[in-house]
Amino acid sequence: MITLSARSQPQAALTDEHTVLSGRRAAPPLSLDDMVAVMKTMPYGGLDDAARTFQLPPQVRASISPLVLSLRWAAAMFGMIFGTKAALNGDLDVVVTLAVCLFVTTWRTTLPIRMASPRTLDRAQAFVDAGIVGTAVGFSGGPLSPFAFCAAATVVVASFGWGYVTGLGALVVSLAGMGAGSAFHGDLLAFDSGTALVVAGVLGIAALLPALARDSLLNVEQRRSALAGRLDVLAETNDLLTMLNHVARTLPTSLNLREALERAHHQITRTFSPSVVCLLELDESHNEWVPKLAEGCILRPTSTTADLPTPLRLSVDDTVPMLVSNLRIEMDGISSSSGSGLYVRLATRGRTVGLLGIEHPVPEHFGERDVALLAGLADLLALTLDNARWFGRLRSLGAEEERVRIARDLHDRLGQWLTYISFELERIIGNEPDETPELTRLYGDVQTALDELRETLRQLRSGVTDGRPLARVGQEVVNRFEERTDVEIRWTSTAADLYLPLPVENELLRILQEALSNIDKHAKATCVEASWQVIAGVGTLRVSDDGVGFDAGRGVRDSAYGLVGMRERADTIGGRLTIESTPGIGTTIVVTVGSALNETET
Repeated sequence: MITLSARSQPQAALTDEHTVLSGRRAAPPLSLDDMVAVMKTMPYGGLDDAARTFQLPPQVRASISPLVLSLRWAAAMFGMIFGTKAALNGDLDVVVTLAVCLFVTTWRTTLPIRMASPRTLDRAQAFVDAGIVGTAVGFSGGPLSPFAFCAAATVVVASFGWGYVTGLGALVVSLAGMGAGSAFHGDLLAFDSGTALVVAGVLGIAALLPALARDSLLNVEQRRSALAGRLDVLAETNDLLTMLNHVARTLPTSLNLREALERAHHQITRTFSPSVVCLLELDESHNEWVPKLAEGCILRPTSTTADLPTPLRLSVDDTVPMLVSNLRIEMDGISSSSGSGLYVRLATRGRTVGLLGIEHPVPEHFGERDVALLAGLADLLALTLDNARWFGRLRSLGAEEERVRIARDLHDRLGQWLTYISFELERIIGNEPDETPELTRLYGDVQTALDELRETLRQLRSGVTDGRPLARVGQEVVNRFEERTDVEIRWTSTAADLYLPLPVENELLRILQEALSNIDKHAKATCVEASWQVIAGVGTLRVSDDGVGFDAGRGVRDSAYGLVGMRERADTIGGRLTIESTPGIGTTIVVTVGSALNETET
C-alpha cells in the first residue's frame, strides 16, 4: 500500500493555496497528511504562507506574515501620504513610483514570498522585488524619496527570510536599482544630505537587524527542540528502565527452566498483550529449534532454520528486534490470524540460545517503543534461560543421590503407614462375623496404593551402576511394565560389556521409564518394542508402540509439553531425541547419544 504524504510529494500535494482560491488552475487532491500540514499553518483563521517553511513554533510563524504585511503597507502608506502633494502637482515620477510600490505591496499580500524556502525561485523573488522597488524609488528621488521605506521593506523580507548574505545582497540590488532609476531620470544617486544618510542607515539596518533576529529565533527554537527531544527520550528511557527493572527482578529469581519459562510468559503477556507467544530454544549439537513456549500457534517438535516461519527465520541473523507492522501485507507470520509482530534473537555470552516471536491480531499494534522494550527484555530472557538450562544439566546429573534419599523416606514413612493400615484392615475383616463390602473395598484400595508405591520406589531406586548397566536394568524395567500393564513388550540390548558413562545411561534409563509411562497413559498400545544398542561409542535407545499415535507436526500446541521432559534429559547428556508418529499406527522415540555422535553427523 502506497500512501501519498507531504514528505514524498511536496510539490504535488502542497499547491499554493492562493492559486487554488483564485481559480486559475486546479490543484491535485490533498492527502490526510497534507491537510493536517495545511491546517497547522492556518492559526487565527488565515493562511501563513510567508512563514510556512520556517522551523519555528506555529505561534511564532503565525505572527511573521502579519508583521511583514504591516511593514509593507506602512511603508507604502508613508510614501503615499508624503508624496500626495507632489503627485497632485503633476510629478509623474512620484505617481509612477506610487503605482509600482502599491502594485508590489498588493501582489505580495496576495502571493507572499515563502521565506526560508530552499527553492532558488523563492529567494530570487526577494531580489526581484528589491530591484523593482529600488528602481522605482530611484525615479522619485532615491534616498530622499518618500517611498524609500518601501525599498527598506523588501530588504527586511530578504534578510529575515534567508539571513545576512541574502539581506546584504538585496540591499545591493536595491541600491543598484536606485542608481539605475536615478540615472535614467537624469540625476545622480547621492547621499550628501543628512536625510539621505539616515535613509541609507535605515537600509543598512534593514539588511542586518532582521537577520540577527532570525538567527536568534532559530537558535532558541533549536535549543527548545533539543531540550524537548531530550525530555522525551528521558521520559521514554525512564519508562523502559522501570519495566526492565521489574523484569530483572522477576525473571532470574529461579534457575528452574520450567519456572523461568512461566515467568517469562507472564511478563511477555503483561507487557505486550500478544495473541501469539513463540519461544524456541536452539539445540546447538544438532542445529535445530525446539519449542519451549507456544501459545496461540502450532509448532513442530523440532525445526531447522529453513523450516521456521519467515519472520523468525529472518530474525536469526539480526542483532536487533524485527518489527513487522502489517503481517497481512508484508509477510506471513507465525499465525495466519496475526496482524503485526515483533521477533528477536536471544543471544548471550556471544552465542545464540533461542528465538522469541510475539504477534497481535491488529496491524500497526507494535511500535518503536515496543522494539526498544523487547530488546532489553531479550537480553535478560536469554541470560535467564541459558542459566536455567545449564543449572538443569548439573542438577539432573547430580540427582541420583536425591532419588535414593526420597525413596528411603517414602519407604520408611509412607510405606510403613500403608503396611500398618493394611494389617489393621486385615485384622478387622478377620474379626468381623459377617463380610463387610466397604472394608473389603478399602482393603483392596490400600493394596493398590502399596503396589503403586512399590513400583515408584523401584523406579526411584533403579539406577545404572558399574555392575548393572542399562542393558540389564532396562530389561528389569520392561519386565515390570509388562507385568503391570499386560502390554506385550520385547526388549533387545547390546552386550553388557558395551556401555556409556554412568550419568549418561542413568538419564537414558529415566527417558525409557518416561516413554513407557506415556505409553501406559495415552497410547492404548497392545505391543511395544524397546532396544538399546552401543556401537562405536554411540548409544541408541529406541521405543516403539502400535498405539493411537499423534500428529508429530502438531506435537507442541498452546503450551502443551508432553515431550519436554524427555527432550530436556536428552539435552542434559548432549543427546538427540527424535519422534516419529502417525495417527492410528503408533509412535517411535529414538535417543542417540555418544562421544562420536557429532563426528558421525558431520
